Amino acid sequence: MSWMEALAKTYDNCISEVGINRGNDEHPIVLMPLSHLTVNAIAEIRLNKKGEFLGAEKVEKKDQVTIIPVTEDSASRSSGISPMPLFDKLSYISADYDDVANEKKSKKAYYEAYIENLHKWSDLPDTPANVKAVCSYLDKGTVMHDLKNAEVYDGTDGFVRFVVISDSEEPEQSKTWLDDRIHKSFEKYYNSTLEDYDIDYVTGEIRSVTQKLPAKLRNTGDKAKLISSNDTSGYTFRGRFTDAKSAASVGYETSQKAHNALRWLIAKQGYRNDSESIVCWAVGGEETPPVMSSTDELMNDMYDDLPHEDERIADTDEIFAKRLNKYIAGYKQKINENTRAVVMAVDTADGSGQGRLSITYYNELEGSALLANLHKWHGECAWKHYAKKGEKDSKGYYYYGAPSPKEIILSAYGTQQGAFLVADGKVIKKNIDRILPCIVQGKKFPKDIMRAAVRNASNPQRFSSYNWNSILTWTCAIIVKCQHDYGKEVFRMALNKESTDRDYLFGRLLAVAHKLEDYVNFKSGNNGRETNAMKYWSVYAQKPARTYQTIRERLQPYISKLNSGSRNYYQELAEEIFDKLAETDSFNNEPLKENYLLGYYSQMAEFRKNNTKDNENSEEK
Repeated sequence: MSWMEALAKTYDNCISEVGINRGNDEHPIVLMPLSHLTVNAIAEIRLNKKGEFLGAEKVEKKDQVTIIPVTEDSASRSSGISPMPLFDKLSYISADYDDVANEKKSKKAYYEAYIENLHKWSDLPDTPANVKAVCSYLDKGTVMHDLKNAEVYDGTDGFVRFVVISDSEEPEQSKTWLDDRIHKSFEKYYNSTLEDYDIDYVTGEIRSVTQKLPAKLRNTGDKAKLISSNDTSGYTFRGRFTDAKSAASVGYETSQKAHNALRWLIAKQGYRNDSESIVCWAVGGEETPPVMSSTDELMNDMYDDLPHEDERIADTDEIFAKRLNKYIAGYKQKINENTRAVVMAVDTADGSGQGRLSITYYNELEGSALLANLHKWHGECAWKHYAKKGEKDSKGYYYYGAPSPKEIILSAYGTQQGAFLVADGKVIKKNIDRILPCIVQGKKFPKDIMRAAVRNASNPQRFSSYNWNSILTWTCAIIVKCQHDYGKEVFRMALNKESTDRDYLFGRLLAVAHKLEDYVNFKSGNNGRETNAMKYWSVYAQKPARTYQTIRERLQPYISKLNSGSRNYYQELAEEIFDKLAETDSFNNEPLKENYLLGYYSQMAEFRKNNTKDNENSEEK
């Protein structure tokens, strides 16, 4: 199944959504009728059934988006005269435009072309009465004077829409741009005017074909097209074909369905990766889980059902596994091996809104396979994280699971600017494209991204405490993911006291040094003061044995301030870890690998757990 066929079938399967706004007035999400687009209308004219002017008003910015019928030529017009079928700019719909507008060039020809085309549709017997009312009004040629008298015209040549008021109709039917009868009438009329028949390469049938395919796929200002053939003088056909149709021909209806479906899916559930748009959907119209979300975002509704905020935390793999299984099971009721799921990404080569739009990623798979891969991703790339709902959220909350792809990239390539972690847009886009197959297809996680994250996490002095802790936990998650992918020993979040892994032990040793000094600072009223472990962190990661001796010497004044119980606790724990390193002759200056971060985090988590059990002084227990 090709991408265009998949999208066309999606349109057919979601036909009940056509014309329904699933967003809001300011940001509408509408599956467009065939031969329709959206524009921003600046003015609204009210008429009665006889086409008599009742009034006009400016349209508020939040309500300007308007569905309009279009032809192939008018949808892609850039210059010349190419009128829209019903709603258009003032220069097209106004016979008296030259009398009021202060422009040097006459627009009389614009109006003549517009009104001639409108009559071809309006004069048909089965055309809706509201269209006839609009046509009757525009025949009078008083639009500009009416708007000027109503103090609506401000010198702008913008789109105008019409409300035809009748006591017998619903409000939606009075708003001609929302009237489903008008949508269907124009579809039927315009299809009857199409003449160029050839093989539709998507369906294999003889149909009316088109060489002018729609734009505005990623947003309303997007001029890039997925298919274009307007380069008749360059290298598009030279040496291979005589014309564009010889290369490929696409049915007009198929093109409309495919592009309308893609535009709707991107607006409704697409993920924006800089200029790239990534979307996942089921061809049958079934709801699919978002593929680019963190576990927290993915399971947010489930968390909201929990009675207490603290219950978001899944401190054991068993609790988290049950929640993840429950979440995926909810989708399995509708999505199975017979469901066709598609993941597609589109972007331009230079990231602009011009030129050719390329498909940067495309994959079709069984719905059950998609769910299995998502389960694998969120289950294997999981760690405990601390997050905030916004800048004003001083408390924050913990959650267990996978970070989002963007968070993963920030952990590897992020720098701190002000209070935030940022990275170059091109770097984020490029590496999210590399992570996408890991999520959707279950591919192995790129080791170079993991190593970059480890290097970033090994420099805590470059970041604020909150940002560095975020980098640390995101990095721990992808370290564990790589352990799963490459068949290495998988370290869980709970402290592994029996492990003899050199890097893991050095991480634990660093945590003990940090905790000891931090505890003394807290007791002395110097809470938040940077510890020697943090100061020497990056050097410690490169030469751990020598740097630990330096940290240990600098800890002596702090050790002397501890009472005997606390002193014995920390010293015995450090000696226990040191003995494990000595047993394997691993106390040396070989640079540390990624597992040291897991050892550090797990040892610190163990300290926090003990503090929770005995809030007074767990170290002296």
